[in-house]
Amino acid sequence: MKFFNLFKKEVRELLTIQTIMTMLISLLAFYSIGNLMGGVVDDLEEKATEITICDFDNTEFTQGIMDTMRAAKATVKTVELKSDDYVAELKELGLTELIVIPEGFTDMIMNQNKLGEIQYFSTLDTLSTSGTISKAGSLAGVEIIQDAVKKTLLLEKYNCADERLLETSVIVNETTIVGDKSAQASATELSGYATMQGIFVPIVIFILILYASQMIISAISTEKIDKTLETLLSAPVSRISVLSAKMLAAAVVAALNAIVYMFGFRYFMDGMVGGTVEGSSDLGAIIAELGLKLQSTDYIFLGIQMFLTILIALSASLILGALAKDVKSAQSLIMPIMFLAMIPYMLTMFVDIATLSPVVRTVIYAIPFTHTFTAIDNIIFAKDALFWGGVAYQLVVLCLCMYFAVRIFTSDKIFTISLSFGKKGKKRNAGAAE
Repeated sequence: MKFFNLFKKEVRELLTIQTIMTMLISLLAFYSIGNLMGGVVDDLEEKATEITICDFDNTEFTQGIMDTMRAAKATVKTVELKSDDYVAELKELGLTELIVIPEGFTDMIMNQNKLGEIQYFSTLDTLSTSGTISKAGSLAGVEIIQDAVKKTLLLEKYNCADERLLETSVIVNETTIVGDKSAQASATELSGYATMQGIFVPIVIFILILYASQMIISAISTEKIDKTLETLLSAPVSRISVLSAKMLAAAVVAALNAIVYMFGFRYFMDGMVGGTVEGSSDLGAIIAELGLKLQSTDYIFLGIQMFLTILIALSASLILGALAKDVKSAQSLIMPIMFLAMIPYMLTMFVDIATLSPVVRTVIYAIPFTHTFTAIDNIIFAKDALFWGGVAYQLVVLCLCMYFAVRIFTSDKIFTISLSFGKKGKKRNAGAAE
């Protein structure tokens, strides 16, 4: 019986209103993220069977190939190009993938008994995992064409008996486009490399945000609970000096961590470019040619945005640390920052935020940490307006957080303010206000 009473007491102390709210918010966050990602996956699956073709050969045979594809329930769209500048043509038509059947394709297969060649152009404009999935889905469209060529060759009017052609009838020459640049390389392999950058950096940022926040919340809440903060603020030192010292010390430690992670990340990515792309030269040369590799100035810009993010986390943590009334509440105060970091962290890894609905996109961009999670994507793909707009927005948020932190530290609220729930908490807060 005594054990059961002790068990109930421990459960009551651990299962507080804050804990329940945290679980409910976690459930809501994961549900919302799951719905968003599910919608993106559905869109990608639908686009995998949407094939855009430019048929320069324009023969009965190529028309038969497209009819076979339509019979296989693929959505085939044909376009006409005005020039052979495929980068400009894709941009003008608003396409991300295009399959080109060159002139002489039919003659090569039917008369010369050679493998037909088609050209596959695709654009790479995101580091999210959905970009890699999208490229894999687009290549599925190429496989549909290859299968359609085989089926067309087996029709009675052609009755092809060449086993070599029936086994591998089409050669695909891939060209990947990044911005205004292009290179003959596999879109899937390049997007895999790009996605690795998009996964590694958000992990570093997420760790730094949690590390910096936990560090300052623990310091402030411990000093407040132990009454050492009261002694410190009553000393002949200005409170602004105390606040500045705490912020600067935490920022220096966090900045050192950011620098170490940036060097580690650079060596990590340099080690990944030692391979080759099938049918092309060194992977590193292609990545550099397409601008997918960060330059020294890019690391500086990324470091600036990371430092701003750390300062926002620190200033917000100062306010949250001041709300602590005991050790247990101090441990749960990091949850708001963790959720605000976790939502963009998960979304930017798996989803291209630019493809979300305007309302959802606005809500996500309203979280200041989002702009750091998307920073490397904005830098690589020259989305300068989004990058510098994010920096400006973070500066505004930082100023607001610092304003409230200074207001709390320069008044007696630092000793009386706390975050409490329930009747006891309300009475305690009312008594403190009187």
